[in-house]
Amino acid sequence: MTTAAALLRSVEPPEEEHVVSERRPELVERARQIAPKLAVRAAADPWARRVSAEAIAEIRAAELLTIGQPLANDGQELDWITYLEVMSELAKGCPSTAWLACVGNGHAWLVGHWPDACQEELYSDGPDAYVAGVLTDRGTAVPTDGGWRLSGFWPFGSGIDHADWAILGGHIDGPDGRSEDPSATGMFVVRADELSFRDDWHASGLRATGSSSVIVDDVFVPEHRFVPGAVLASGSTPGMDRNQGWAQRSALMPTLAFALTPVAVGAARAALTTFTDEIQHKVVSHVDVRQTDWALTHRQFAQADSLVDQGELLLRRTADQINSMAQDGVQMDLPMRARVRLDCAYGVRRCLEAVEMLYLATGGQGVRDTNRIGRVQSDLQAINMHAITALDPALEAYGRVLMGHPPRTPRI
Repeated sequence: MTTAAALLRSVEPPEEEHVVSERRPELVERARQIAPKLAVRAAADPWARRVSAEAIAEIRAAELLTIGQPLANDGQELDWITYLEVMSELAKGCPSTAWLACVGNGHAWLVGHWPDACQEELYSDGPDAYVAGVLTDRGTAVPTDGGWRLSGFWPFGSGIDHADWAILGGHIDGPDGRSEDPSATGMFVVRADELSFRDDWHASGLRATGSSSVIVDDVFVPEHRFVPGAVLASGSTPGMDRNQGWAQRSALMPTLAFALTPVAVGAARAALTTFTDEIQHKVVSHVDVRQTDWALTHRQFAQADSLVDQGELLLRRTADQINSMAQDGVQMDLPMRARVRLDCAYGVRRCLEAVEMLYLATGGQGVRDTNRIGRVQSDLQAINMHAITALDPALEAYGRVLMGHPPRTPRI
């Protein structure tokens, strides 16, 4: 049986130095400059259900949508610490906008595993293609000459209204129905103009992401736009001849889980700043003390700040582990992958716990639609409810692995 202590020793970052992007300070500063504009837009319309095309254009112009995109596709292919810092800085302005930036970056990295023909087709009009998608196995593909006919319904299609392409999970039906062959399940790349979406994203958290459900009705997908899930998870994919940089060797599911987490850190840090601004002249009702002078507030704020630090430290360790193992050409084993999944879940949970504490400390003003801390709390609740960052499944999977059992969660 693997012990927790032994596993922790096994995942300590190596002593040798690894690649660090020289562009990190520049890109972080660009995100820092954009964030206040995003915050103004978000405050002007708290009920907005879409991120504006203008905001996406600003992020694209600042080269913040190609951080994870392979060099062969005219991306930057930078390290995951840089990604964490840039995306969390964006999230200080608007978590919904940062979420779409994370989705775009994560999927640009993912599509680097497809055959050359797919990548060349996807980026034929330039490097700025936005790739949305829903990776869960919800579609059905029927074999036909040269490919498949894909149909299905995929909820939670974040960024689909800004997309040029979408990656969609599905399975291939055999003559007798759904095949049990693992190679018959995987991900399909579809043009955005060949799908539709249902305007059903009415949400309390990440409200502006426009994460509507995606619908595909009997669309032809050529062979070069499909990769089996087992191949994607193998560490040896068709795209690796084209994209030979270390970033493409980053472990599949750990990387995709980590890709969504920076939003939580930035959103929580924005809430900390907002809280100190909001209480400057506030007298606590029925206590008759200035909130900035109240010992309880000092304890609450210290604990909230510490919780965000804990979350960020876990995510920084995760980024370092993904970086260093990919750069060294070392495959993550199952215990490591389960631990990374858990660290991602705990990272975003600590940020939620911090903001929940601040939210309760704001008093009655926190329930107003215009209160930023309340909105951030809802955003963090949504992040914590996402299937890939939910804490309970990650705890069960890691616990089972520690005790020598196979995980029930298939994608780790």
